[in-house]
Amino acid sequence: MQLKVKIKIMRKNILGGELGARAISHLEEVSDEGITAMAAAQVIAVLLPTTAYVLRLKLPPARKMIDNGVAVALGSDFNPNAFCMSMPMVMNLACVNLRLTMPEALIAATLNAAAALGKSDKFGSIEKGKVADFIIVGAPRWEHLIYQFGCHDQLIKYVIKSGNIVHHKS
Repeated sequence: MQLKVKIKIMRKNILGGELGARAISHLEEVSDEGITAMAAAQVIAVLLPTTAYVLRLKLPPARKMIDNGVAVALGSDFNPNAFCMSMPMVMNLACVNLRLTMPEALIAATLNAAAALGKSDKFGSIEKGKVADFIIVGAPRWEHLIYQFGCHDQLIKYVIKSGNIVHHKS
């Protein structure tokens, strides 16, 4: 049995690749060597744009990670230091500050986030056989969820959980 672990290290994330970690977060100080090791070991980079923003940390090199074959996931790092419960805001900061495209931010916040938790077989995308958790937005395009800076509750018309409507905004 292979043990999959999640490692939270601030510097030189080569260790995660060597240990066979599934995901590593807090990558503000990752080195080029760390990126190469993560790509080779197929470790998912969990980026936390609100943490870097609120704490004024160096931004993780997201574009370099993606361009070098590292799968990127997004998280809020919700805690007293980065008090953000809005994934659309996390996705906005990922696009504006980390230079992800909107489709990359969507995949990072859904399928890749599920993969970082070892749950992509059942969650993270809308596919036959997976749990149907998703939202329906009342906007001309899905990108408005990321593009709009705040008031996301006004965009969300339906919340679907396990295939059932759990919220409907009239």
